[in-house]
Amino acid sequence: MASNSLLECLVYGWSAAEDILTRLPAITLAKQLPQWDESRVDDSDERVVIQHNWHELRLFMWDYVGIVRTTKRLERALRRINMLQQEIDEYYANFRISNNLLELRNLVQVAELIVRSAMARKESRGLHFTLDYPDLLVEPKPTILQP
Repeated sequence: MASNSLLECLVYGWSAAEDILTRLPAITLAKQLPQWDESRVDDSDERVVIQHNWHELRLFMWDYVGIVRTTKRLERALRRINMLQQEIDEYYANFRISNNLLELRNLVQVAELIVRSAMARKESRGLHFTLDYPDLLVEPKPTILQP
């Protein structure tokens, strides 16, 4: 902090402390505190990581599985999807299940299906163009994933 802002911090801190001291005698304390209700409490670190993973999924799906694709980018996307799936499994074991976690799990599963289907297609057809397979097959083949 520079000199003026440092002085402002001191002055406002002093003023706040004086105001608290003048109001303190008028404050009534609760006779009994309510019981702690943890039903609506969650781990903020968990929420941040889930939001980060959601954002990461959006970005790499856009970058690696967009309209123009390559096998190498699809493989990168699949590796990242596998890492996210491992993290989600860890969340299930260690944190409270939330709607955001469930939605992230579902999005990652759909992303995996999209990537695996794209990897199975060895041609460019429709909107999606694969640099590794720029031509159409004479007879289109379905890309239905088998268990």
